[in-house]
Formats: sequence, structure tokens, C-alpha cells
Amino acid sequence: MTPSAAGRKRRKVRQTNRGKLVKGITKKLPSRLFEYPSFQEALKKVLGHYSGIYALYRGQELYYVGLSNNLHSRIKHHLEDRHKGKWDNFMIFRIKRANYLKDIETVILQTHQSPGNIQKGKLPKKYNLTEPFKAALKGLKREIDLIDRALK
Repeated sequence: MTPSAAGRKRRKVRQTNRGKLVKGITKKLPSRLFEYPSFQEALKKVLGHYSGIYALYRGQELYYVGLSNNLHSRIKHHLEDRHKGKWDNFMIFRIKRANYLKDIETVILQTHQSPGNIQKGKLPKKYNLTEPFKAALKGLKREIDLIDRALK
């Protein structure tokens, strides 16, 4: 061992958590891909019976966010249901664990209002982190009322 090699420490390689939950992402793809037989095999390969989150776009604007245990059939269905003609591009996020889909969808819907979604995503009440702020505001209002009454 050379003196310079002995003085150097080995760097520990960190393991990343990237890719543990999200198992695939597409770029924004045109909905017209479903019309071309030459793309059917690629669509089934990418979407297949995978679960995940999908985003439908009207131009550059997010129109709808959804989740599915079968991305291919779900997106194809949106070409004929109440969303027909309201979107022209889509993105896919394949998720490894289907039990996390609802929470991920809730995060997306809470951070961005999309016109096609009726539901806005909810969590159980015990996970509502705004309650302490509401309680603090209520206490502050009581103090203001006391001061207001004293000044009259």
C-alpha cells in the first residue's frame, strides 16, 4: 500500500430510494396514440395491467388526475366517457405499491386544482394538520373580543 493510498478513506456509496415507489414515467404523450394500430403493442407494454397515477392534459394545462389498477383500459375509457374531447395528452406514473395510489392522488389534487376532477382528495380527519392553526385562531379571536369589549 502506498503512503498516499493509506491516507485516503474509502467513500461509502449511499443507496438511493429513487425508484422504490415510482416504477416508470412517460413524457406527455398524445391521446391519438390509441387510434394507431402500430402503437397498440407499445401502449399495452407501457400501460398494460400496471397500477399507477395518470394525468390528462388539455394542451399544457392539467385537466384531470386519476388512479387505476389497469392504466391501459382506464385511459382508453376516458376517450369515450364524460372526459371525451376534453383532453389531448396524457402522462403515466407507474406505482409499485397500489396501496399508496390514493394518497399520492390526494397530494396531487390538493396541490393543483384540475377542472376535470370532481373529488379533490381527502385524508382521514386525524391527519388534518390545520386543526392546531384553527384552534390558535379561535383563541386569538377570543382575546381580540375581550380587548374590543374593554375599549367600548
